[in-house]
Parts: sequence; C-alpha cells; structure tokens
Amino acid sequence: MQPQLAAAHADLRAVVAPSLIRVTETAALACARHIGRGNGDRLRAAASAAMLEALERMGIAGRVVLGPRGDQFLSHGTAVGESGVGGFDLAVYPVEGSSLVAKGMAGAISLLVAVEPDSFPELPAVWYAERIVAGPAARGTLALDEPLVDNLRRIAFARDARVNDLAVAVLDRPRHNQLISELRDVGARIVLLEEGEIAGALLAASEGTGIDAMVGIGGLQETMIAACAARCLGGELQARLWPRNDEERVLAGPEAGQILGLDDLSPQHVDVAVTGISGGPLLRGAWYGRQGAQTESLTMSTRFHTVRRISTQHQEI
Repeated sequence: MQPQLAAAHADLRAVVAPSLIRVTETAALACARHIGRGNGDRLRAAASAAMLEALERMGIAGRVVLGPRGDQFLSHGTAVGESGVGGFDLAVYPVEGSSLVAKGMAGAISLLVAVEPDSFPELPAVWYAERIVAGPAARGTLALDEPLVDNLRRIAFARDARVNDLAVAVLDRPRHNQLISELRDVGARIVLLEEGEIAGALLAASEGTGIDAMVGIGGLQETMIAACAARCLGGELQARLWPRNDEERVLAGPEAGQILGLDDLSPQHVDVAVTGISGGPLLRGAWYGRQGAQTESLTMSTRFHTVRRISTQHQEI
C-alpha cells in the first residue's frame, strides 16, 4: 500500500471505529420501541433496517461476514457503504435477545464488530461450539479439555473466592441439563439465560457484572463474535467445535477436538460497539422522554487498547 493510501487507511479507522457505536445506538432505539409488544419478527426487522441504514451513512466499504442466519436486511455477504479505501468485514447482531424484547424482559443488546478484510478465522462449517468464558483475572488459566470443576476452581482462585461463591451463566436449553446438574453438584450458583449467547459471554468477560463465568454449547458464529468482545475486555474464552451429526463431524475433520482460544476465534485488531436495548447488568436499556431518548453503550478496541462506557442523549427521537 502506498504511503499516502496507507495514511488515509489508518485515518479512516481512527475516525470510523469509535463511530460504530452510532450504528448500534440507532438499531437499539428502533428495536426498543417494540419492548413488550410480543412481535419478534417486527422488532427484528426494525433493528436490522435501522442498522443497515446507519451503516450506509458511515461512508466506507463494509461486508457482512457473521450475523444472525436469515436476517432480512443484513444477511451473509451483504455489502454496505461506499466502495473505496477503508473497508471492514463486519459481524452484525442488530438485536440479540429478540424474544426478551418481545416479552419485555431484560438482557437484549445490539452489537457490531468491525475487523480488517478477510481477517476472521476460517473454521469448519459446523453450527455449534462448546465454550467457557471468564474475566481478566482468569486469563491464561482455563483448560476446556479438563473437568469443569477444575476450571471453576481456577476461576475462583483467581478472584480469591470459593467455587460456591461463583455465579455461572448457562443458556436454558435441554442440551445443558447434564451441565446444569454438574454445576449444582459442585455447588456453583447458576444464572439461567433465556437468550443471550453473546451478552452472557460479555457479562462473564467483564468485571463487576455479578457473573463469573459462562459455560455451555452455543452457535459457532456467536462464539466468534463473543471472542472479539472478550479479547477487547481482556477476558478469556476457549471453545471446541461441537458437531451435531455425522455430516458435521466430517466437515470438522481433525479440528473437531481442537481447543480454540482467542487467537483462533478472533482477529488481533478488533473494534466492537454494544448498546443496551432492554437493560440488564451489563448496560442500561434505551429510555425515552419528552425531548428525546438515552442509551448506554460500550465501545471497545484492541487497535486503541480502550474500553469506553458511553451514555448518549438523543434529541427529539
């Protein structure tokens, strides 16, 4: 890349990366209007359309490479923005937790990840991955191929606590019945999540949320997105492919039993924006008033080594 072009490339990232939060704020505000109204399809469409419109206003090239399957507006391969220097590969989640929003429950977020083109790892096309997530204190101590209780002891030791002091988040799914029984046997406290594979990982990777770890089986795409956020937060995440059937076992090949860390799941240079929709321990939800609205967001970057919590007043929404 020529020096002038390289300088323009770097300047675009310095300006655009922190501005990703405007995209998630826009999606969150569009979605939060539907809290408690029971129509998941409508709120998902509202969030996706708003995110696409905001991305188009960013004025740079972008390509969706990770996100909700079958999204109406931001499906895999969707190109956004203007062509030219400064393109991103994007992982999008206009709303994670649509059923939570529809029911008026806490925990939904809007999320956007931007990375250099073609820098997301290429992994076998399996649907699920087994994973464990913890915060910065436990970084470098987890070993997914060892018993769960040993990992919980390491997490507890890292925060000078006991296993029965830990709060462990698990998606409330039938596939986790045995895992939940194991957690009860070792005495850990269990926080069951109706939705929130990414939000739960963020809770576990962040300090001060009341969640010490997240364990279980979730989507591989969601695991990769969670790894991007965990990298920014200084947390730890390990995963292993979890093929559902013989076809996926063939696709996984020798990688089926491999333990995947942050370097295997996310690029080195990552920019992430997250905005709360329906509120929760991670972020406050969108709030509307007579003269506008308020949102709370996180903007994170490994490029700039920053994590910022931002409260924004939106005038005349």
